Amino acid sequence: MSQQYQVLARKYRPKNFHELVGQTHVSKALINAIDHNRLHHAYLFTGTRGVGKTTIARILSKCLNCETGVTSTPCGVCSSCVAIDQGRFIDLIEIDAASRTKVEDTRELIDNVPYAPTQGRYKVYLIDEVHMLSTHSFNALLKTLEEPPSHVKFLLATTDPQKLPITIISRCLQFVLRPLPQQALSDHIANLLTQEGIAFTQPALWQLANAAKGSVRDALSLTDQAIAFGQGALTDETVNDMLGLIDNADLVQLLLDIYQGDTESVSAHIEQMRAQMVDAGSMFDGLAELLHQIAMVQLLPSVALNVNDKQAHQIKQLANIISADVLQLYYQIIIQGREQIKLANTPLQALEMCLLRLLAFRPLAINEVPTPTVSDSPPITVAESSSQAATSQQAEPEAEVSDPKPLAEEMSADITNGDNESALAVETEAEVATNTEMAIDAPTPDSLVADSIDQTENYEDNLNYVSSLDSGSGQVENNLPNLEDSAKSNTDNIDFESDSQLNPLFTDQSHLKSPVSHNNTDSIQSVDAESDGITIEQQAFLETNENPSEPSQALSTSPTEQSSKSEINSPLSDEDPRSLLKCAPVELVGEWTPEKWDYWLQTARESGALAYDQLAMARQGVMTGEISGESVFKVAFDTKNMQSIFKHLANHLNQQFGAQVSIAVDTSLNSDNEDFLPQNRQKLREVKAKDSAKQLLTNSPVMQRLIHDFKGEIVNLKLLTDVE
Repeated sequence: MSQQYQVLARKYRPKNFHELVGQTHVSKALINAIDHNRLHHAYLFTGTRGVGKTTIARILSKCLNCETGVTSTPCGVCSSCVAIDQGRFIDLIEIDAASRTKVEDTRELIDNVPYAPTQGRYKVYLIDEVHMLSTHSFNALLKTLEEPPSHVKFLLATTDPQKLPITIISRCLQFVLRPLPQQALSDHIANLLTQEGIAFTQPALWQLANAAKGSVRDALSLTDQAIAFGQGALTDETVNDMLGLIDNADLVQLLLDIYQGDTESVSAHIEQMRAQMVDAGSMFDGLAELLHQIAMVQLLPSVALNVNDKQAHQIKQLANIISADVLQLYYQIIIQGREQIKLANTPLQALEMCLLRLLAFRPLAINEVPTPTVSDSPPITVAESSSQAATSQQAEPEAEVSDPKPLAEEMSADITNGDNESALAVETEAEVATNTEMAIDAPTPDSLVADSIDQTENYEDNLNYVSSLDSGSGQVENNLPNLEDSAKSNTDNIDFESDSQLNPLFTDQSHLKSPVSHNNTDSIQSVDAESDGITIEQQAFLETNENPSEPSQALSTSPTEQSSKSEINSPLSDEDPRSLLKCAPVELVGEWTPEKWDYWLQTARESGALAYDQLAMARQGVMTGEISGESVFKVAFDTKNMQSIFKHLANHLNQQFGAQVSIAVDTSLNSDNEDFLPQNRQKLREVKAKDSAKQLLTNSPVMQRLIHDFKGEIVNLKLLTDVE
């Protein structure tokens, strides 16, 4: 009969303190205590599973009962040492607290304490998982644990010391055993496999040590399993297949493919994971650990990674490729995805969704805005967004604007081709049908007044939005609500006093040619013009725009595009509140003044020449000195990155005013000069623009009629709070 196989964890259990793997802080303290005869009557060993709590307790028992005397190096061959190693020493009472939790069991133990040891020098009580004892058992043990007989030693071991009463902990000498590092576990496994004569590869040992999570017993148990799985040999493929892992090199490649947005390669990785039925939890742990190591290399390169040379080289390569902000985002996504395993249908589904999130999200760079559509292209900058918006407006299909007379449009084309008689006949029928339909749906005067009140409230909200914008962000002009368009939308739904002389904001009436305005004019025609307050000039203007013989130019150009074109072709009038948002033009020669610096910053912002960080710093300071010579940029702060930002800002000035420009920075700007800062000057201009727009709207005939007719009844119109 062949000898029964003994697992590696039991076969290679340490027999003395010198064979102990790790836990130097515990073994050194116990050795010194034994050598100097300073033994405590109760010891408490705490730590995670498989780090040596019970092993150290048995070694200490041999040190106390060795026939050669109390020594820190037991002989291991005497009857007491052999009996303790074989688990049959009568004076070593090992108690499993998990199975003996009742107070009666504890009282039985206490009753045997006074009796002298039978075979050894000390009677040792080894209580494993002591935190499982009941409260009554702890209370019964307190007095004996505090003052036991001289021949009794208590050795307590637990993985959860938080559950122990403080009265028990205070009566013991506590030692906290630490999880072993990956390098120590790998070396220990290699030493044992060498003694066993088993072939192995170093990466396979690293995988086993990493999977053990600091536990020696788990590492040796996994090693036993890997030997059986690999038929007596340990290779990378064997360990990865057994643990359900992807090779570390594949893990590195997966992260690199995600960062580069290579969806085809990521798809191949997912297929590989499905084929191997990988453990999703281990994959999450591997990705999180890899990102942690990359971050350590980026910020703390002197800290050891506890990996082999090949892995260290791969990690350093990724650290040079992946930026720090993307790295932190990836880590947060993976950590949160790890917690969602229990919520997903399958763990692999949670893993795949996490990989998709890694592909979908990344931090925005400076001066970037997210695009509203799903696209593989990177986000666009602020300067690009405005141009793309204009292009998208030009490319909008005509079907987006509802047109009540498609048949009439077709007839307009026929008239141009010369088929006048038939086209006019069909068109007349279409006009009659359309006018009849619009007359049925024509809004009542009460509804029109209510709409005008709502539109006025929206206009006030737009003005409030203007005042809340950050004046120095470089996007005021881009994000500024179009006051003229807002006013136009008001006139589209108001059926009285809307001629071109009502308000300077409403001077451009090209928007009335749009299909939306055309619908409104049809509805206006169905109501008596005199009762609704329509002037003779406006009525003639509306009738002129209804001429079907003229090409419908409004169908090819949206109202927003027409407004933007009119703004480009014609400068803002002095009465337009938006003109107050810009500083007055000045000639950039001679010495720098607050007005010149403000004007230069405005032009640089409009042209997009400055990045966001440069713009933010420039608007918080003021330039002094000669424009084309030596000058000093004064600010009231000094930050870590200010010099780098200022260098780029100075380069823009050098390119514009010549290489002879010399610019220095001065951080001693006092509070007395805050009125000269561009950001404060812009805030003052915004306040003036808002007040001007509010005054224009209040003085308009539309608002004056509302105030006159509904004074005392309108309670929600915030604009009337200042009007008596």
